[in-house]
Amino acid sequence: MTPEVALHAAQSAASWPRRLVCVSLNAAIDKIASVDQLRPGEIHRPALLSVVPGGKALNVARAAATLGMPVRALAVLGGQAGDWMEAALRARAIDARAVRIDGETRTCLSVLDERTGRLTEFYEPGLRLEANGWAKVREALATELADDAAGSLAVLAGSLPPGAPVNAYASLTVEAARLGARTVVDADRSALDEALPARPWLVKVNAREAAAAAGTAGADEVDVLAAARALRARTAGAVLVTRGADGAVVLDEAGVAWRVGPPPERGRYPVGSGDSLLAGLLVALGSGHSLPEAARRGGAVAAANALRPGQGEFDPHDADRILPAITLDRIDR
Repeated sequence: MTPEVALHAAQSAASWPRRLVCVSLNAAIDKIASVDQLRPGEIHRPALLSVVPGGKALNVARAAATLGMPVRALAVLGGQAGDWMEAALRARAIDARAVRIDGETRTCLSVLDERTGRLTEFYEPGLRLEANGWAKVREALATELADDAAGSLAVLAGSLPPGAPVNAYASLTVEAARLGARTVVDADRSALDEALPARPWLVKVNAREAAAAAGTAGADEVDVLAAARALRARTAGAVLVTRGADGAVVLDEAGVAWRVGPPPERGRYPVGSGDSLLAGLLVALGSGHSLPEAARRGGAVAAANALRPGQGEFDPHDADRILPAITLDRIDR
């Protein structure tokens, strides 16, 4: 297998990041089930396709671990569902630090209508994160970064649970920077807006989230690029905007814009593909690739994710096979 397609190759000891610390404030047991046809008001007997320890940050953690990146998961968990989450992460050889609070970790269900190919999603509310729980999160992150802050990248991703401060990701970004670590923020609405002035190293959003944050109108490439540049103006960092079946746009550390080409094939299970793209990007970056090339490699992982059920679940050989068809072009406008 050539270096160009070995996304899950061993990491270079001198590269960055050497490991990920994935922070999940609103973790969930994510289930995907399928029915022949979704009929409101009727009894269904679904086939269960996938059950994973999820939430965006844990999707990134599992995908990156599949590709060989050392990962530490920091997750707010509760009850017997939280016990299951810890055990499931250990089964994936992912070290987990649980911040335990009262209540039961939520379950989120996605139901695939086989007739239409559409997913209907049911998301339970998350655990309420009170002040003492939030203090435990901050303490846990500082502990996790203490050993190798310079070699670590903290992934702050997902919705905020009830009770969490709206500036949670901004606060954790500032704390990580104080310790010498960089961060990725993948959030929406006020959580994203609050995080931008803290200047994370990378902001990752989808086209809808980028437009809402930047106040742009549409989702074509011109509008996405304008939104990405507006976000960069507020962070001075890199920006990645995913566009689903249309690929992605990335602004590198120098502000140069790149187009990551669309996947050559479309799978039935696109949920979690953005998280998989981010994981693939970070693993490739840790192998010494430039940010644009790392994003291209992440695009292959995203396409592989869509081929099988489960957010962040994929066969690395699918990513290797797809990679040569993923294009990378500089955008000169």
